Formats: sequence, C-alpha cells, structure tokens
Amino acid sequence: MSTRSPVLAAFLSLVFPGLGQIYAGRTRRAVIWAIPMLVALAALVVLLLGGSRAIDSLLTAEAALTLVILDAAFFLYHVGAMVDAYGLARRGQSPDSGRDRVRGAPVALAVLVALAIVLHGLPGAYGFAYYQFASSYKGTSDVVIPPASFAPQTLLPQPSVLQTPATTPSLVATASGQATAAPSPLTATATLGPAGSAKPSACPAPPDLSNWAPGADGRLNILLVGSDSRSDDGVSAASLRTDSMLLLSVDVADCKAALFSFPRNMTDVPADSVTRYPDWLYIPTENGQHYNGYLFGLWRDAAASPSQYPGSDGIGPECQKQFDCERGWRALTYAIQQMSGVNIDGVIAVNLKGFVDIVANLPGSGVWLDIPDALQDDAYYNSQQQLYAVDFQPGCQFLGPEDTLAYARSRHQDSDYQRERRQQFVLQ
Repeated sequence: MSTRSPVLAAFLSLVFPGLGQIYAGRTRRAVIWAIPMLVALAALVVLLLGGSRAIDSLLTAEAALTLVILDAAFFLYHVGAMVDAYGLARRGQSPDSGRDRVRGAPVALAVLVALAIVLHGLPGAYGFAYYQFASSYKGTSDVVIPPASFAPQTLLPQPSVLQTPATTPSLVATASGQATAAPSPLTATATLGPAGSAKPSACPAPPDLSNWAPGADGRLNILLVGSDSRSDDGVSAASLRTDSMLLLSVDVADCKAALFSFPRNMTDVPADSVTRYPDWLYIPTENGQHYNGYLFGLWRDAAASPSQYPGSDGIGPECQKQFDCERGWRALTYAIQQMSGVNIDGVIAVNLKGFVDIVANLPGSGVWLDIPDALQDDAYYNSQQQLYAVDFQPGCQFLGPEDTLAYARSRHQDSDYQRERRQQFVLQ
C-alpha cells in the first residue's frame, strides 16, 4: 500500500492536470488527463505567434462568449482531474496511514476546489461582462452623414470689433485722462492690453449652462477641426491638412461635455517600420476601402479624388483648394463617425488665421490660462509664417491671440499628444 497524500495529488492536478495522477503512480491515466491542457497551451502559442491581429480577433462578442464557455468547461475538467488524482492516491493509502490526516483530506480538497472556482470564475466573470458590453454595442452601421450645407452656412472668421457685454469690465476715463476699468457684476477689475483693450485681471468663473434645453437626442456632437493653412480664404495653394481633430460631445440635459482628440498621425501603415498603432486600426472610407495615409491627409486626398470619394461630384482636383469642399469634409466626417460610433451633428473648422481671429474677438482679445507646465519652442512659426519665440512659464496668465495659438499648437518641445492635451486645455 502507498503512503502518498491525496491532498498533494489533488494540488498537483490543480497546478497541471495529470501531475497528480503521476504522483499517484498512474502514468497512462496522467497522459489522458494532460491532453486537453496540452492542446490548450498549443492553441495559446499559435495565438501568440499570430500577433496582435490574432489576439484582436478575440475581441468580438462571439469570441468572448466562446471563451466563457471554454472557461466553464475547463473548470469542470480541472476539478475532475483533481478529484480523480485525490481518489487514486486515497485508494492506494495503507489503512494505518493516519486517520486524522484522512479525516481532514476532504476539507483540504474542498479548499482546492474553491481555489479552482476563483481561478476560473474571475476570468469567466470578466469575459461575460465583456460579452454583454460587446453585444450591446451597436457598432457604426447606423451612422449617417449629415446633409451638406457648406455653401450657405460656412463662414470664415473675419476680424471684427465686438461690443463689450454688460457683465464684463467697461472702460471709463479718470481725471488723469487714463483709462481704467469700472467694476463689473463679477467684481473683476481690468487692465489695458497691448492694443489698449480691456482684459480681466483674474481667471473668470466658468459659464452657467444650467438653462440649456436638451436637444432631440440629448447630445450635441461637433467635430472641431484646425487646419495648417495660413491663407485668408481658408486653404493654401497646397490644400490643407487637418492637424487638429477633436470630437466635442455635449450632454445638454446634464450640463456635461467631453472632448476626444484624434491623433493626426493615426494610420494602419507602419511609418519607418515602427508600428505606432495596433494592427486592427484602420481609417474607413465610404467606398469600403481603407485610407492608408495619415489621418491628417484624408481631407486633401478626398478633395483631390472625385472618383474615389462621394460628394462634390463633377468637381476635379481644384476642390482641394476650396475650404468648403464637400468631398473633403464628408470623407473626414465619415471616418471620425465610423471610428467613434457617434453621429456628428456638425463641423467647426478654422485655419491658423481663423483661430487667431476667434481669440481676438473674445472679450479682452485673449484668454486666461492657468498654465500647469513650462513650454519652450525656438522653432515655432505663427499665423503670419514668422518665427515666434515660445516661452511660457507655469501660472495663471493672460494670452493674446498669437500666444494662445502658440500654446495650443507648439509641439517641438514634446509631441503631438502633448499638444492635443494643451488644445483640450485651451478649449476648456
């Protein structure tokens, strides 16, 4: 008779089915129990060798449900191997191997089964939760392109003088003849800006949006686009690139908003043999193909290719020199909608000069920013294509139009991704 421990045999089969059978002296039986685990390990190796595309294939609802079912089956298989090894070792025990140890063995086996429940239950629970999420996600099949209305509604920003609202400081003359700021309902004071304009002396309070009425679906989704063009008509001679793309989604009823930036260098083609994004990423187009360039070039490519992209039918490559080229905006809108799964209600697009004009038309011709980190850039060119030294120090400070553009656009110190964070910060 053997003195092998049934609990140890069960534990070994918990570690790897079949080990407990070997420990109990039943090698042939061990091989049979080990076969399913060996097949599972071989499948895992094949999956890993298949790269990220093979792994990404598991991110569907069907694959998640299949894995949950397999996990449940493997739990039963695991417990079966443990109980079998436990029984083999116990049957081989000698009668005088110790009654106390035999009496405590079932409790130890129950603890090991509970451990197996945890080991299989946690992945199964997460897998089932993902299955529910993936099943409820409707995807982008119902995404529609909003009707184009660029010609009658798109307006390029033009410099203008705005009236000072009653809730902001207004200038009055003192006995000395110098302009000072009259108190406002916000109790803010003002000083003179570089061009003699009034600006508040502290970061203003956030606007009150509590009276906004909810829209038809309760949300307003706007694609905010900034191009690299410096021309007065919106587009340079070489067309434009959409260097900044942000999706603004406003929950009107709850007075909440979210900003999501789409990196300009998104692509499914590795650049310089370096894969920046996962293999499953692609930029969809309405013709069912994938755009293989960088996302910032999609507008230009669509505007110049009437045979490959819908919209602006009959207009040739000259469309890429028109800021309101429907084909370009439609292609970009479609790609963003498909990637985000959100219907876009409209597009707000500006070039560099347009951004400067917008800031210039704000009260005080600028914005207050509580800059968190220093930013330097000796190779930045402003909206007039002039070398513009960038040197921002941390702290709350007032920025004029060109400084605001510089802070939102500079990227030589860090990266495109840090620039996206600053753009969201400026918009907030």
